[in-house]
Amino acid sequence: MASDYDDPFGNFNFHVELGDDGVKALFNEIGGIKGDVEEFEIKEGGVNDRTYKAPGRVSWGPVTLKRGVDAEGALYKWWRQVVTNDKGGGKESLRRTVVIRLLDDDRQSTLKSWKLKEAWPKSWEGPSFNSGGSELAFESITLNHHGVEES
Repeated sequence: MASDYDDPFGNFNFHVELGDDGVKALFNEIGGIKGDVEEFEIKEGGVNDRTYKAPGRVSWGPVTLKRGVDAEGALYKWWRQVVTNDKGGGKESLRRTVVIRLLDDDRQSTLKSWKLKEAWPKSWEGPSFNSGGSELAFESITLNHHGVEES
């Protein structure tokens, strides 16, 4: 995707698509998009001045999404479906494709996107409460997945 930008992109214009049904959600914060390659150290006999390192399997870190609590409660409902193994009476999967889209300054075009393959909620956290506070109530969900595709 060609870009007219010379500067790095800002991290504040983004939205998330939860599943293939086109549901778009706004989040305050996303973190943990990460992949690690396992490393094998090979000690070759007779070679005493070094060891060799070779790549192994890839592991993908959990991704955490945080947003303000709303009346719909979609994140909690998805998490509860996984907890109870509730597929809605059909063959519907509890795993979803989650796409994170970084948007341009006008929020009209996608600059980059990250697709989490076969994501499912491993944990959900409800809001913290403080009677002396004036902050918004936030919830977060942490997703496991089978890999990230960046485009």
